[in-house]
Amino acid sequence: MDRLHRLIVIRHAKSDHPMGVSDHERPLTARGERDASRIGGWLTENVGDPDLATGVAVSTARRAQQTWGLLNGVWGYAHPVIDEPRIYEASPSTLRLVADELAVFPTILLVGHNPGLSLLVSELAAPSRLRSEAQAHFPTSAVAVLETDRPWHEGLAGTGLFELSSFGIPRG
Repeated sequence: MDRLHRLIVIRHAKSDHPMGVSDHERPLTARGERDASRIGGWLTENVGDPDLATGVAVSTARRAQQTWGLLNGVWGYAHPVIDEPRIYEASPSTLRLVADELAVFPTILLVGHNPGLSLLVSELAAPSRLRSEAQAHFPTSAVAVLETDRPWHEGLAGTGLFELSSFGIPRG
């Protein structure tokens, strides 16, 4: 398959639940901070170095923003990023809309939350061992890389049109 489009889906790293702090403002734990950096290394190993051909949208929730900042400190994406409030508590259909707005890029990266992200991966990915693994367990710091040779509008509109080429849970 000649892969033309890649969707990278990242669930934020482990977050804390401090008293009196709203869900949107919850920070990462110390473990979450370590894990977020590991995500950056995982991306370098499994996806390669970032380039201008990547569109990035990150939930405005504090834990997602911190995850992006730390993973990107390792990965090194040096281009504009969209802080996207719609990713917070998003359904798969909302995540599809956000991705569709970035469809000028051959690679799209979303940093957000469950259950929306794992449901999106389940809907878009064709049946496979990795898809089953992601459906069974999509914890904090999970990363799914989906690829398709279909045009974005077809891939994002359909079900099972992406191959889940990589799935990892970089922790440490």
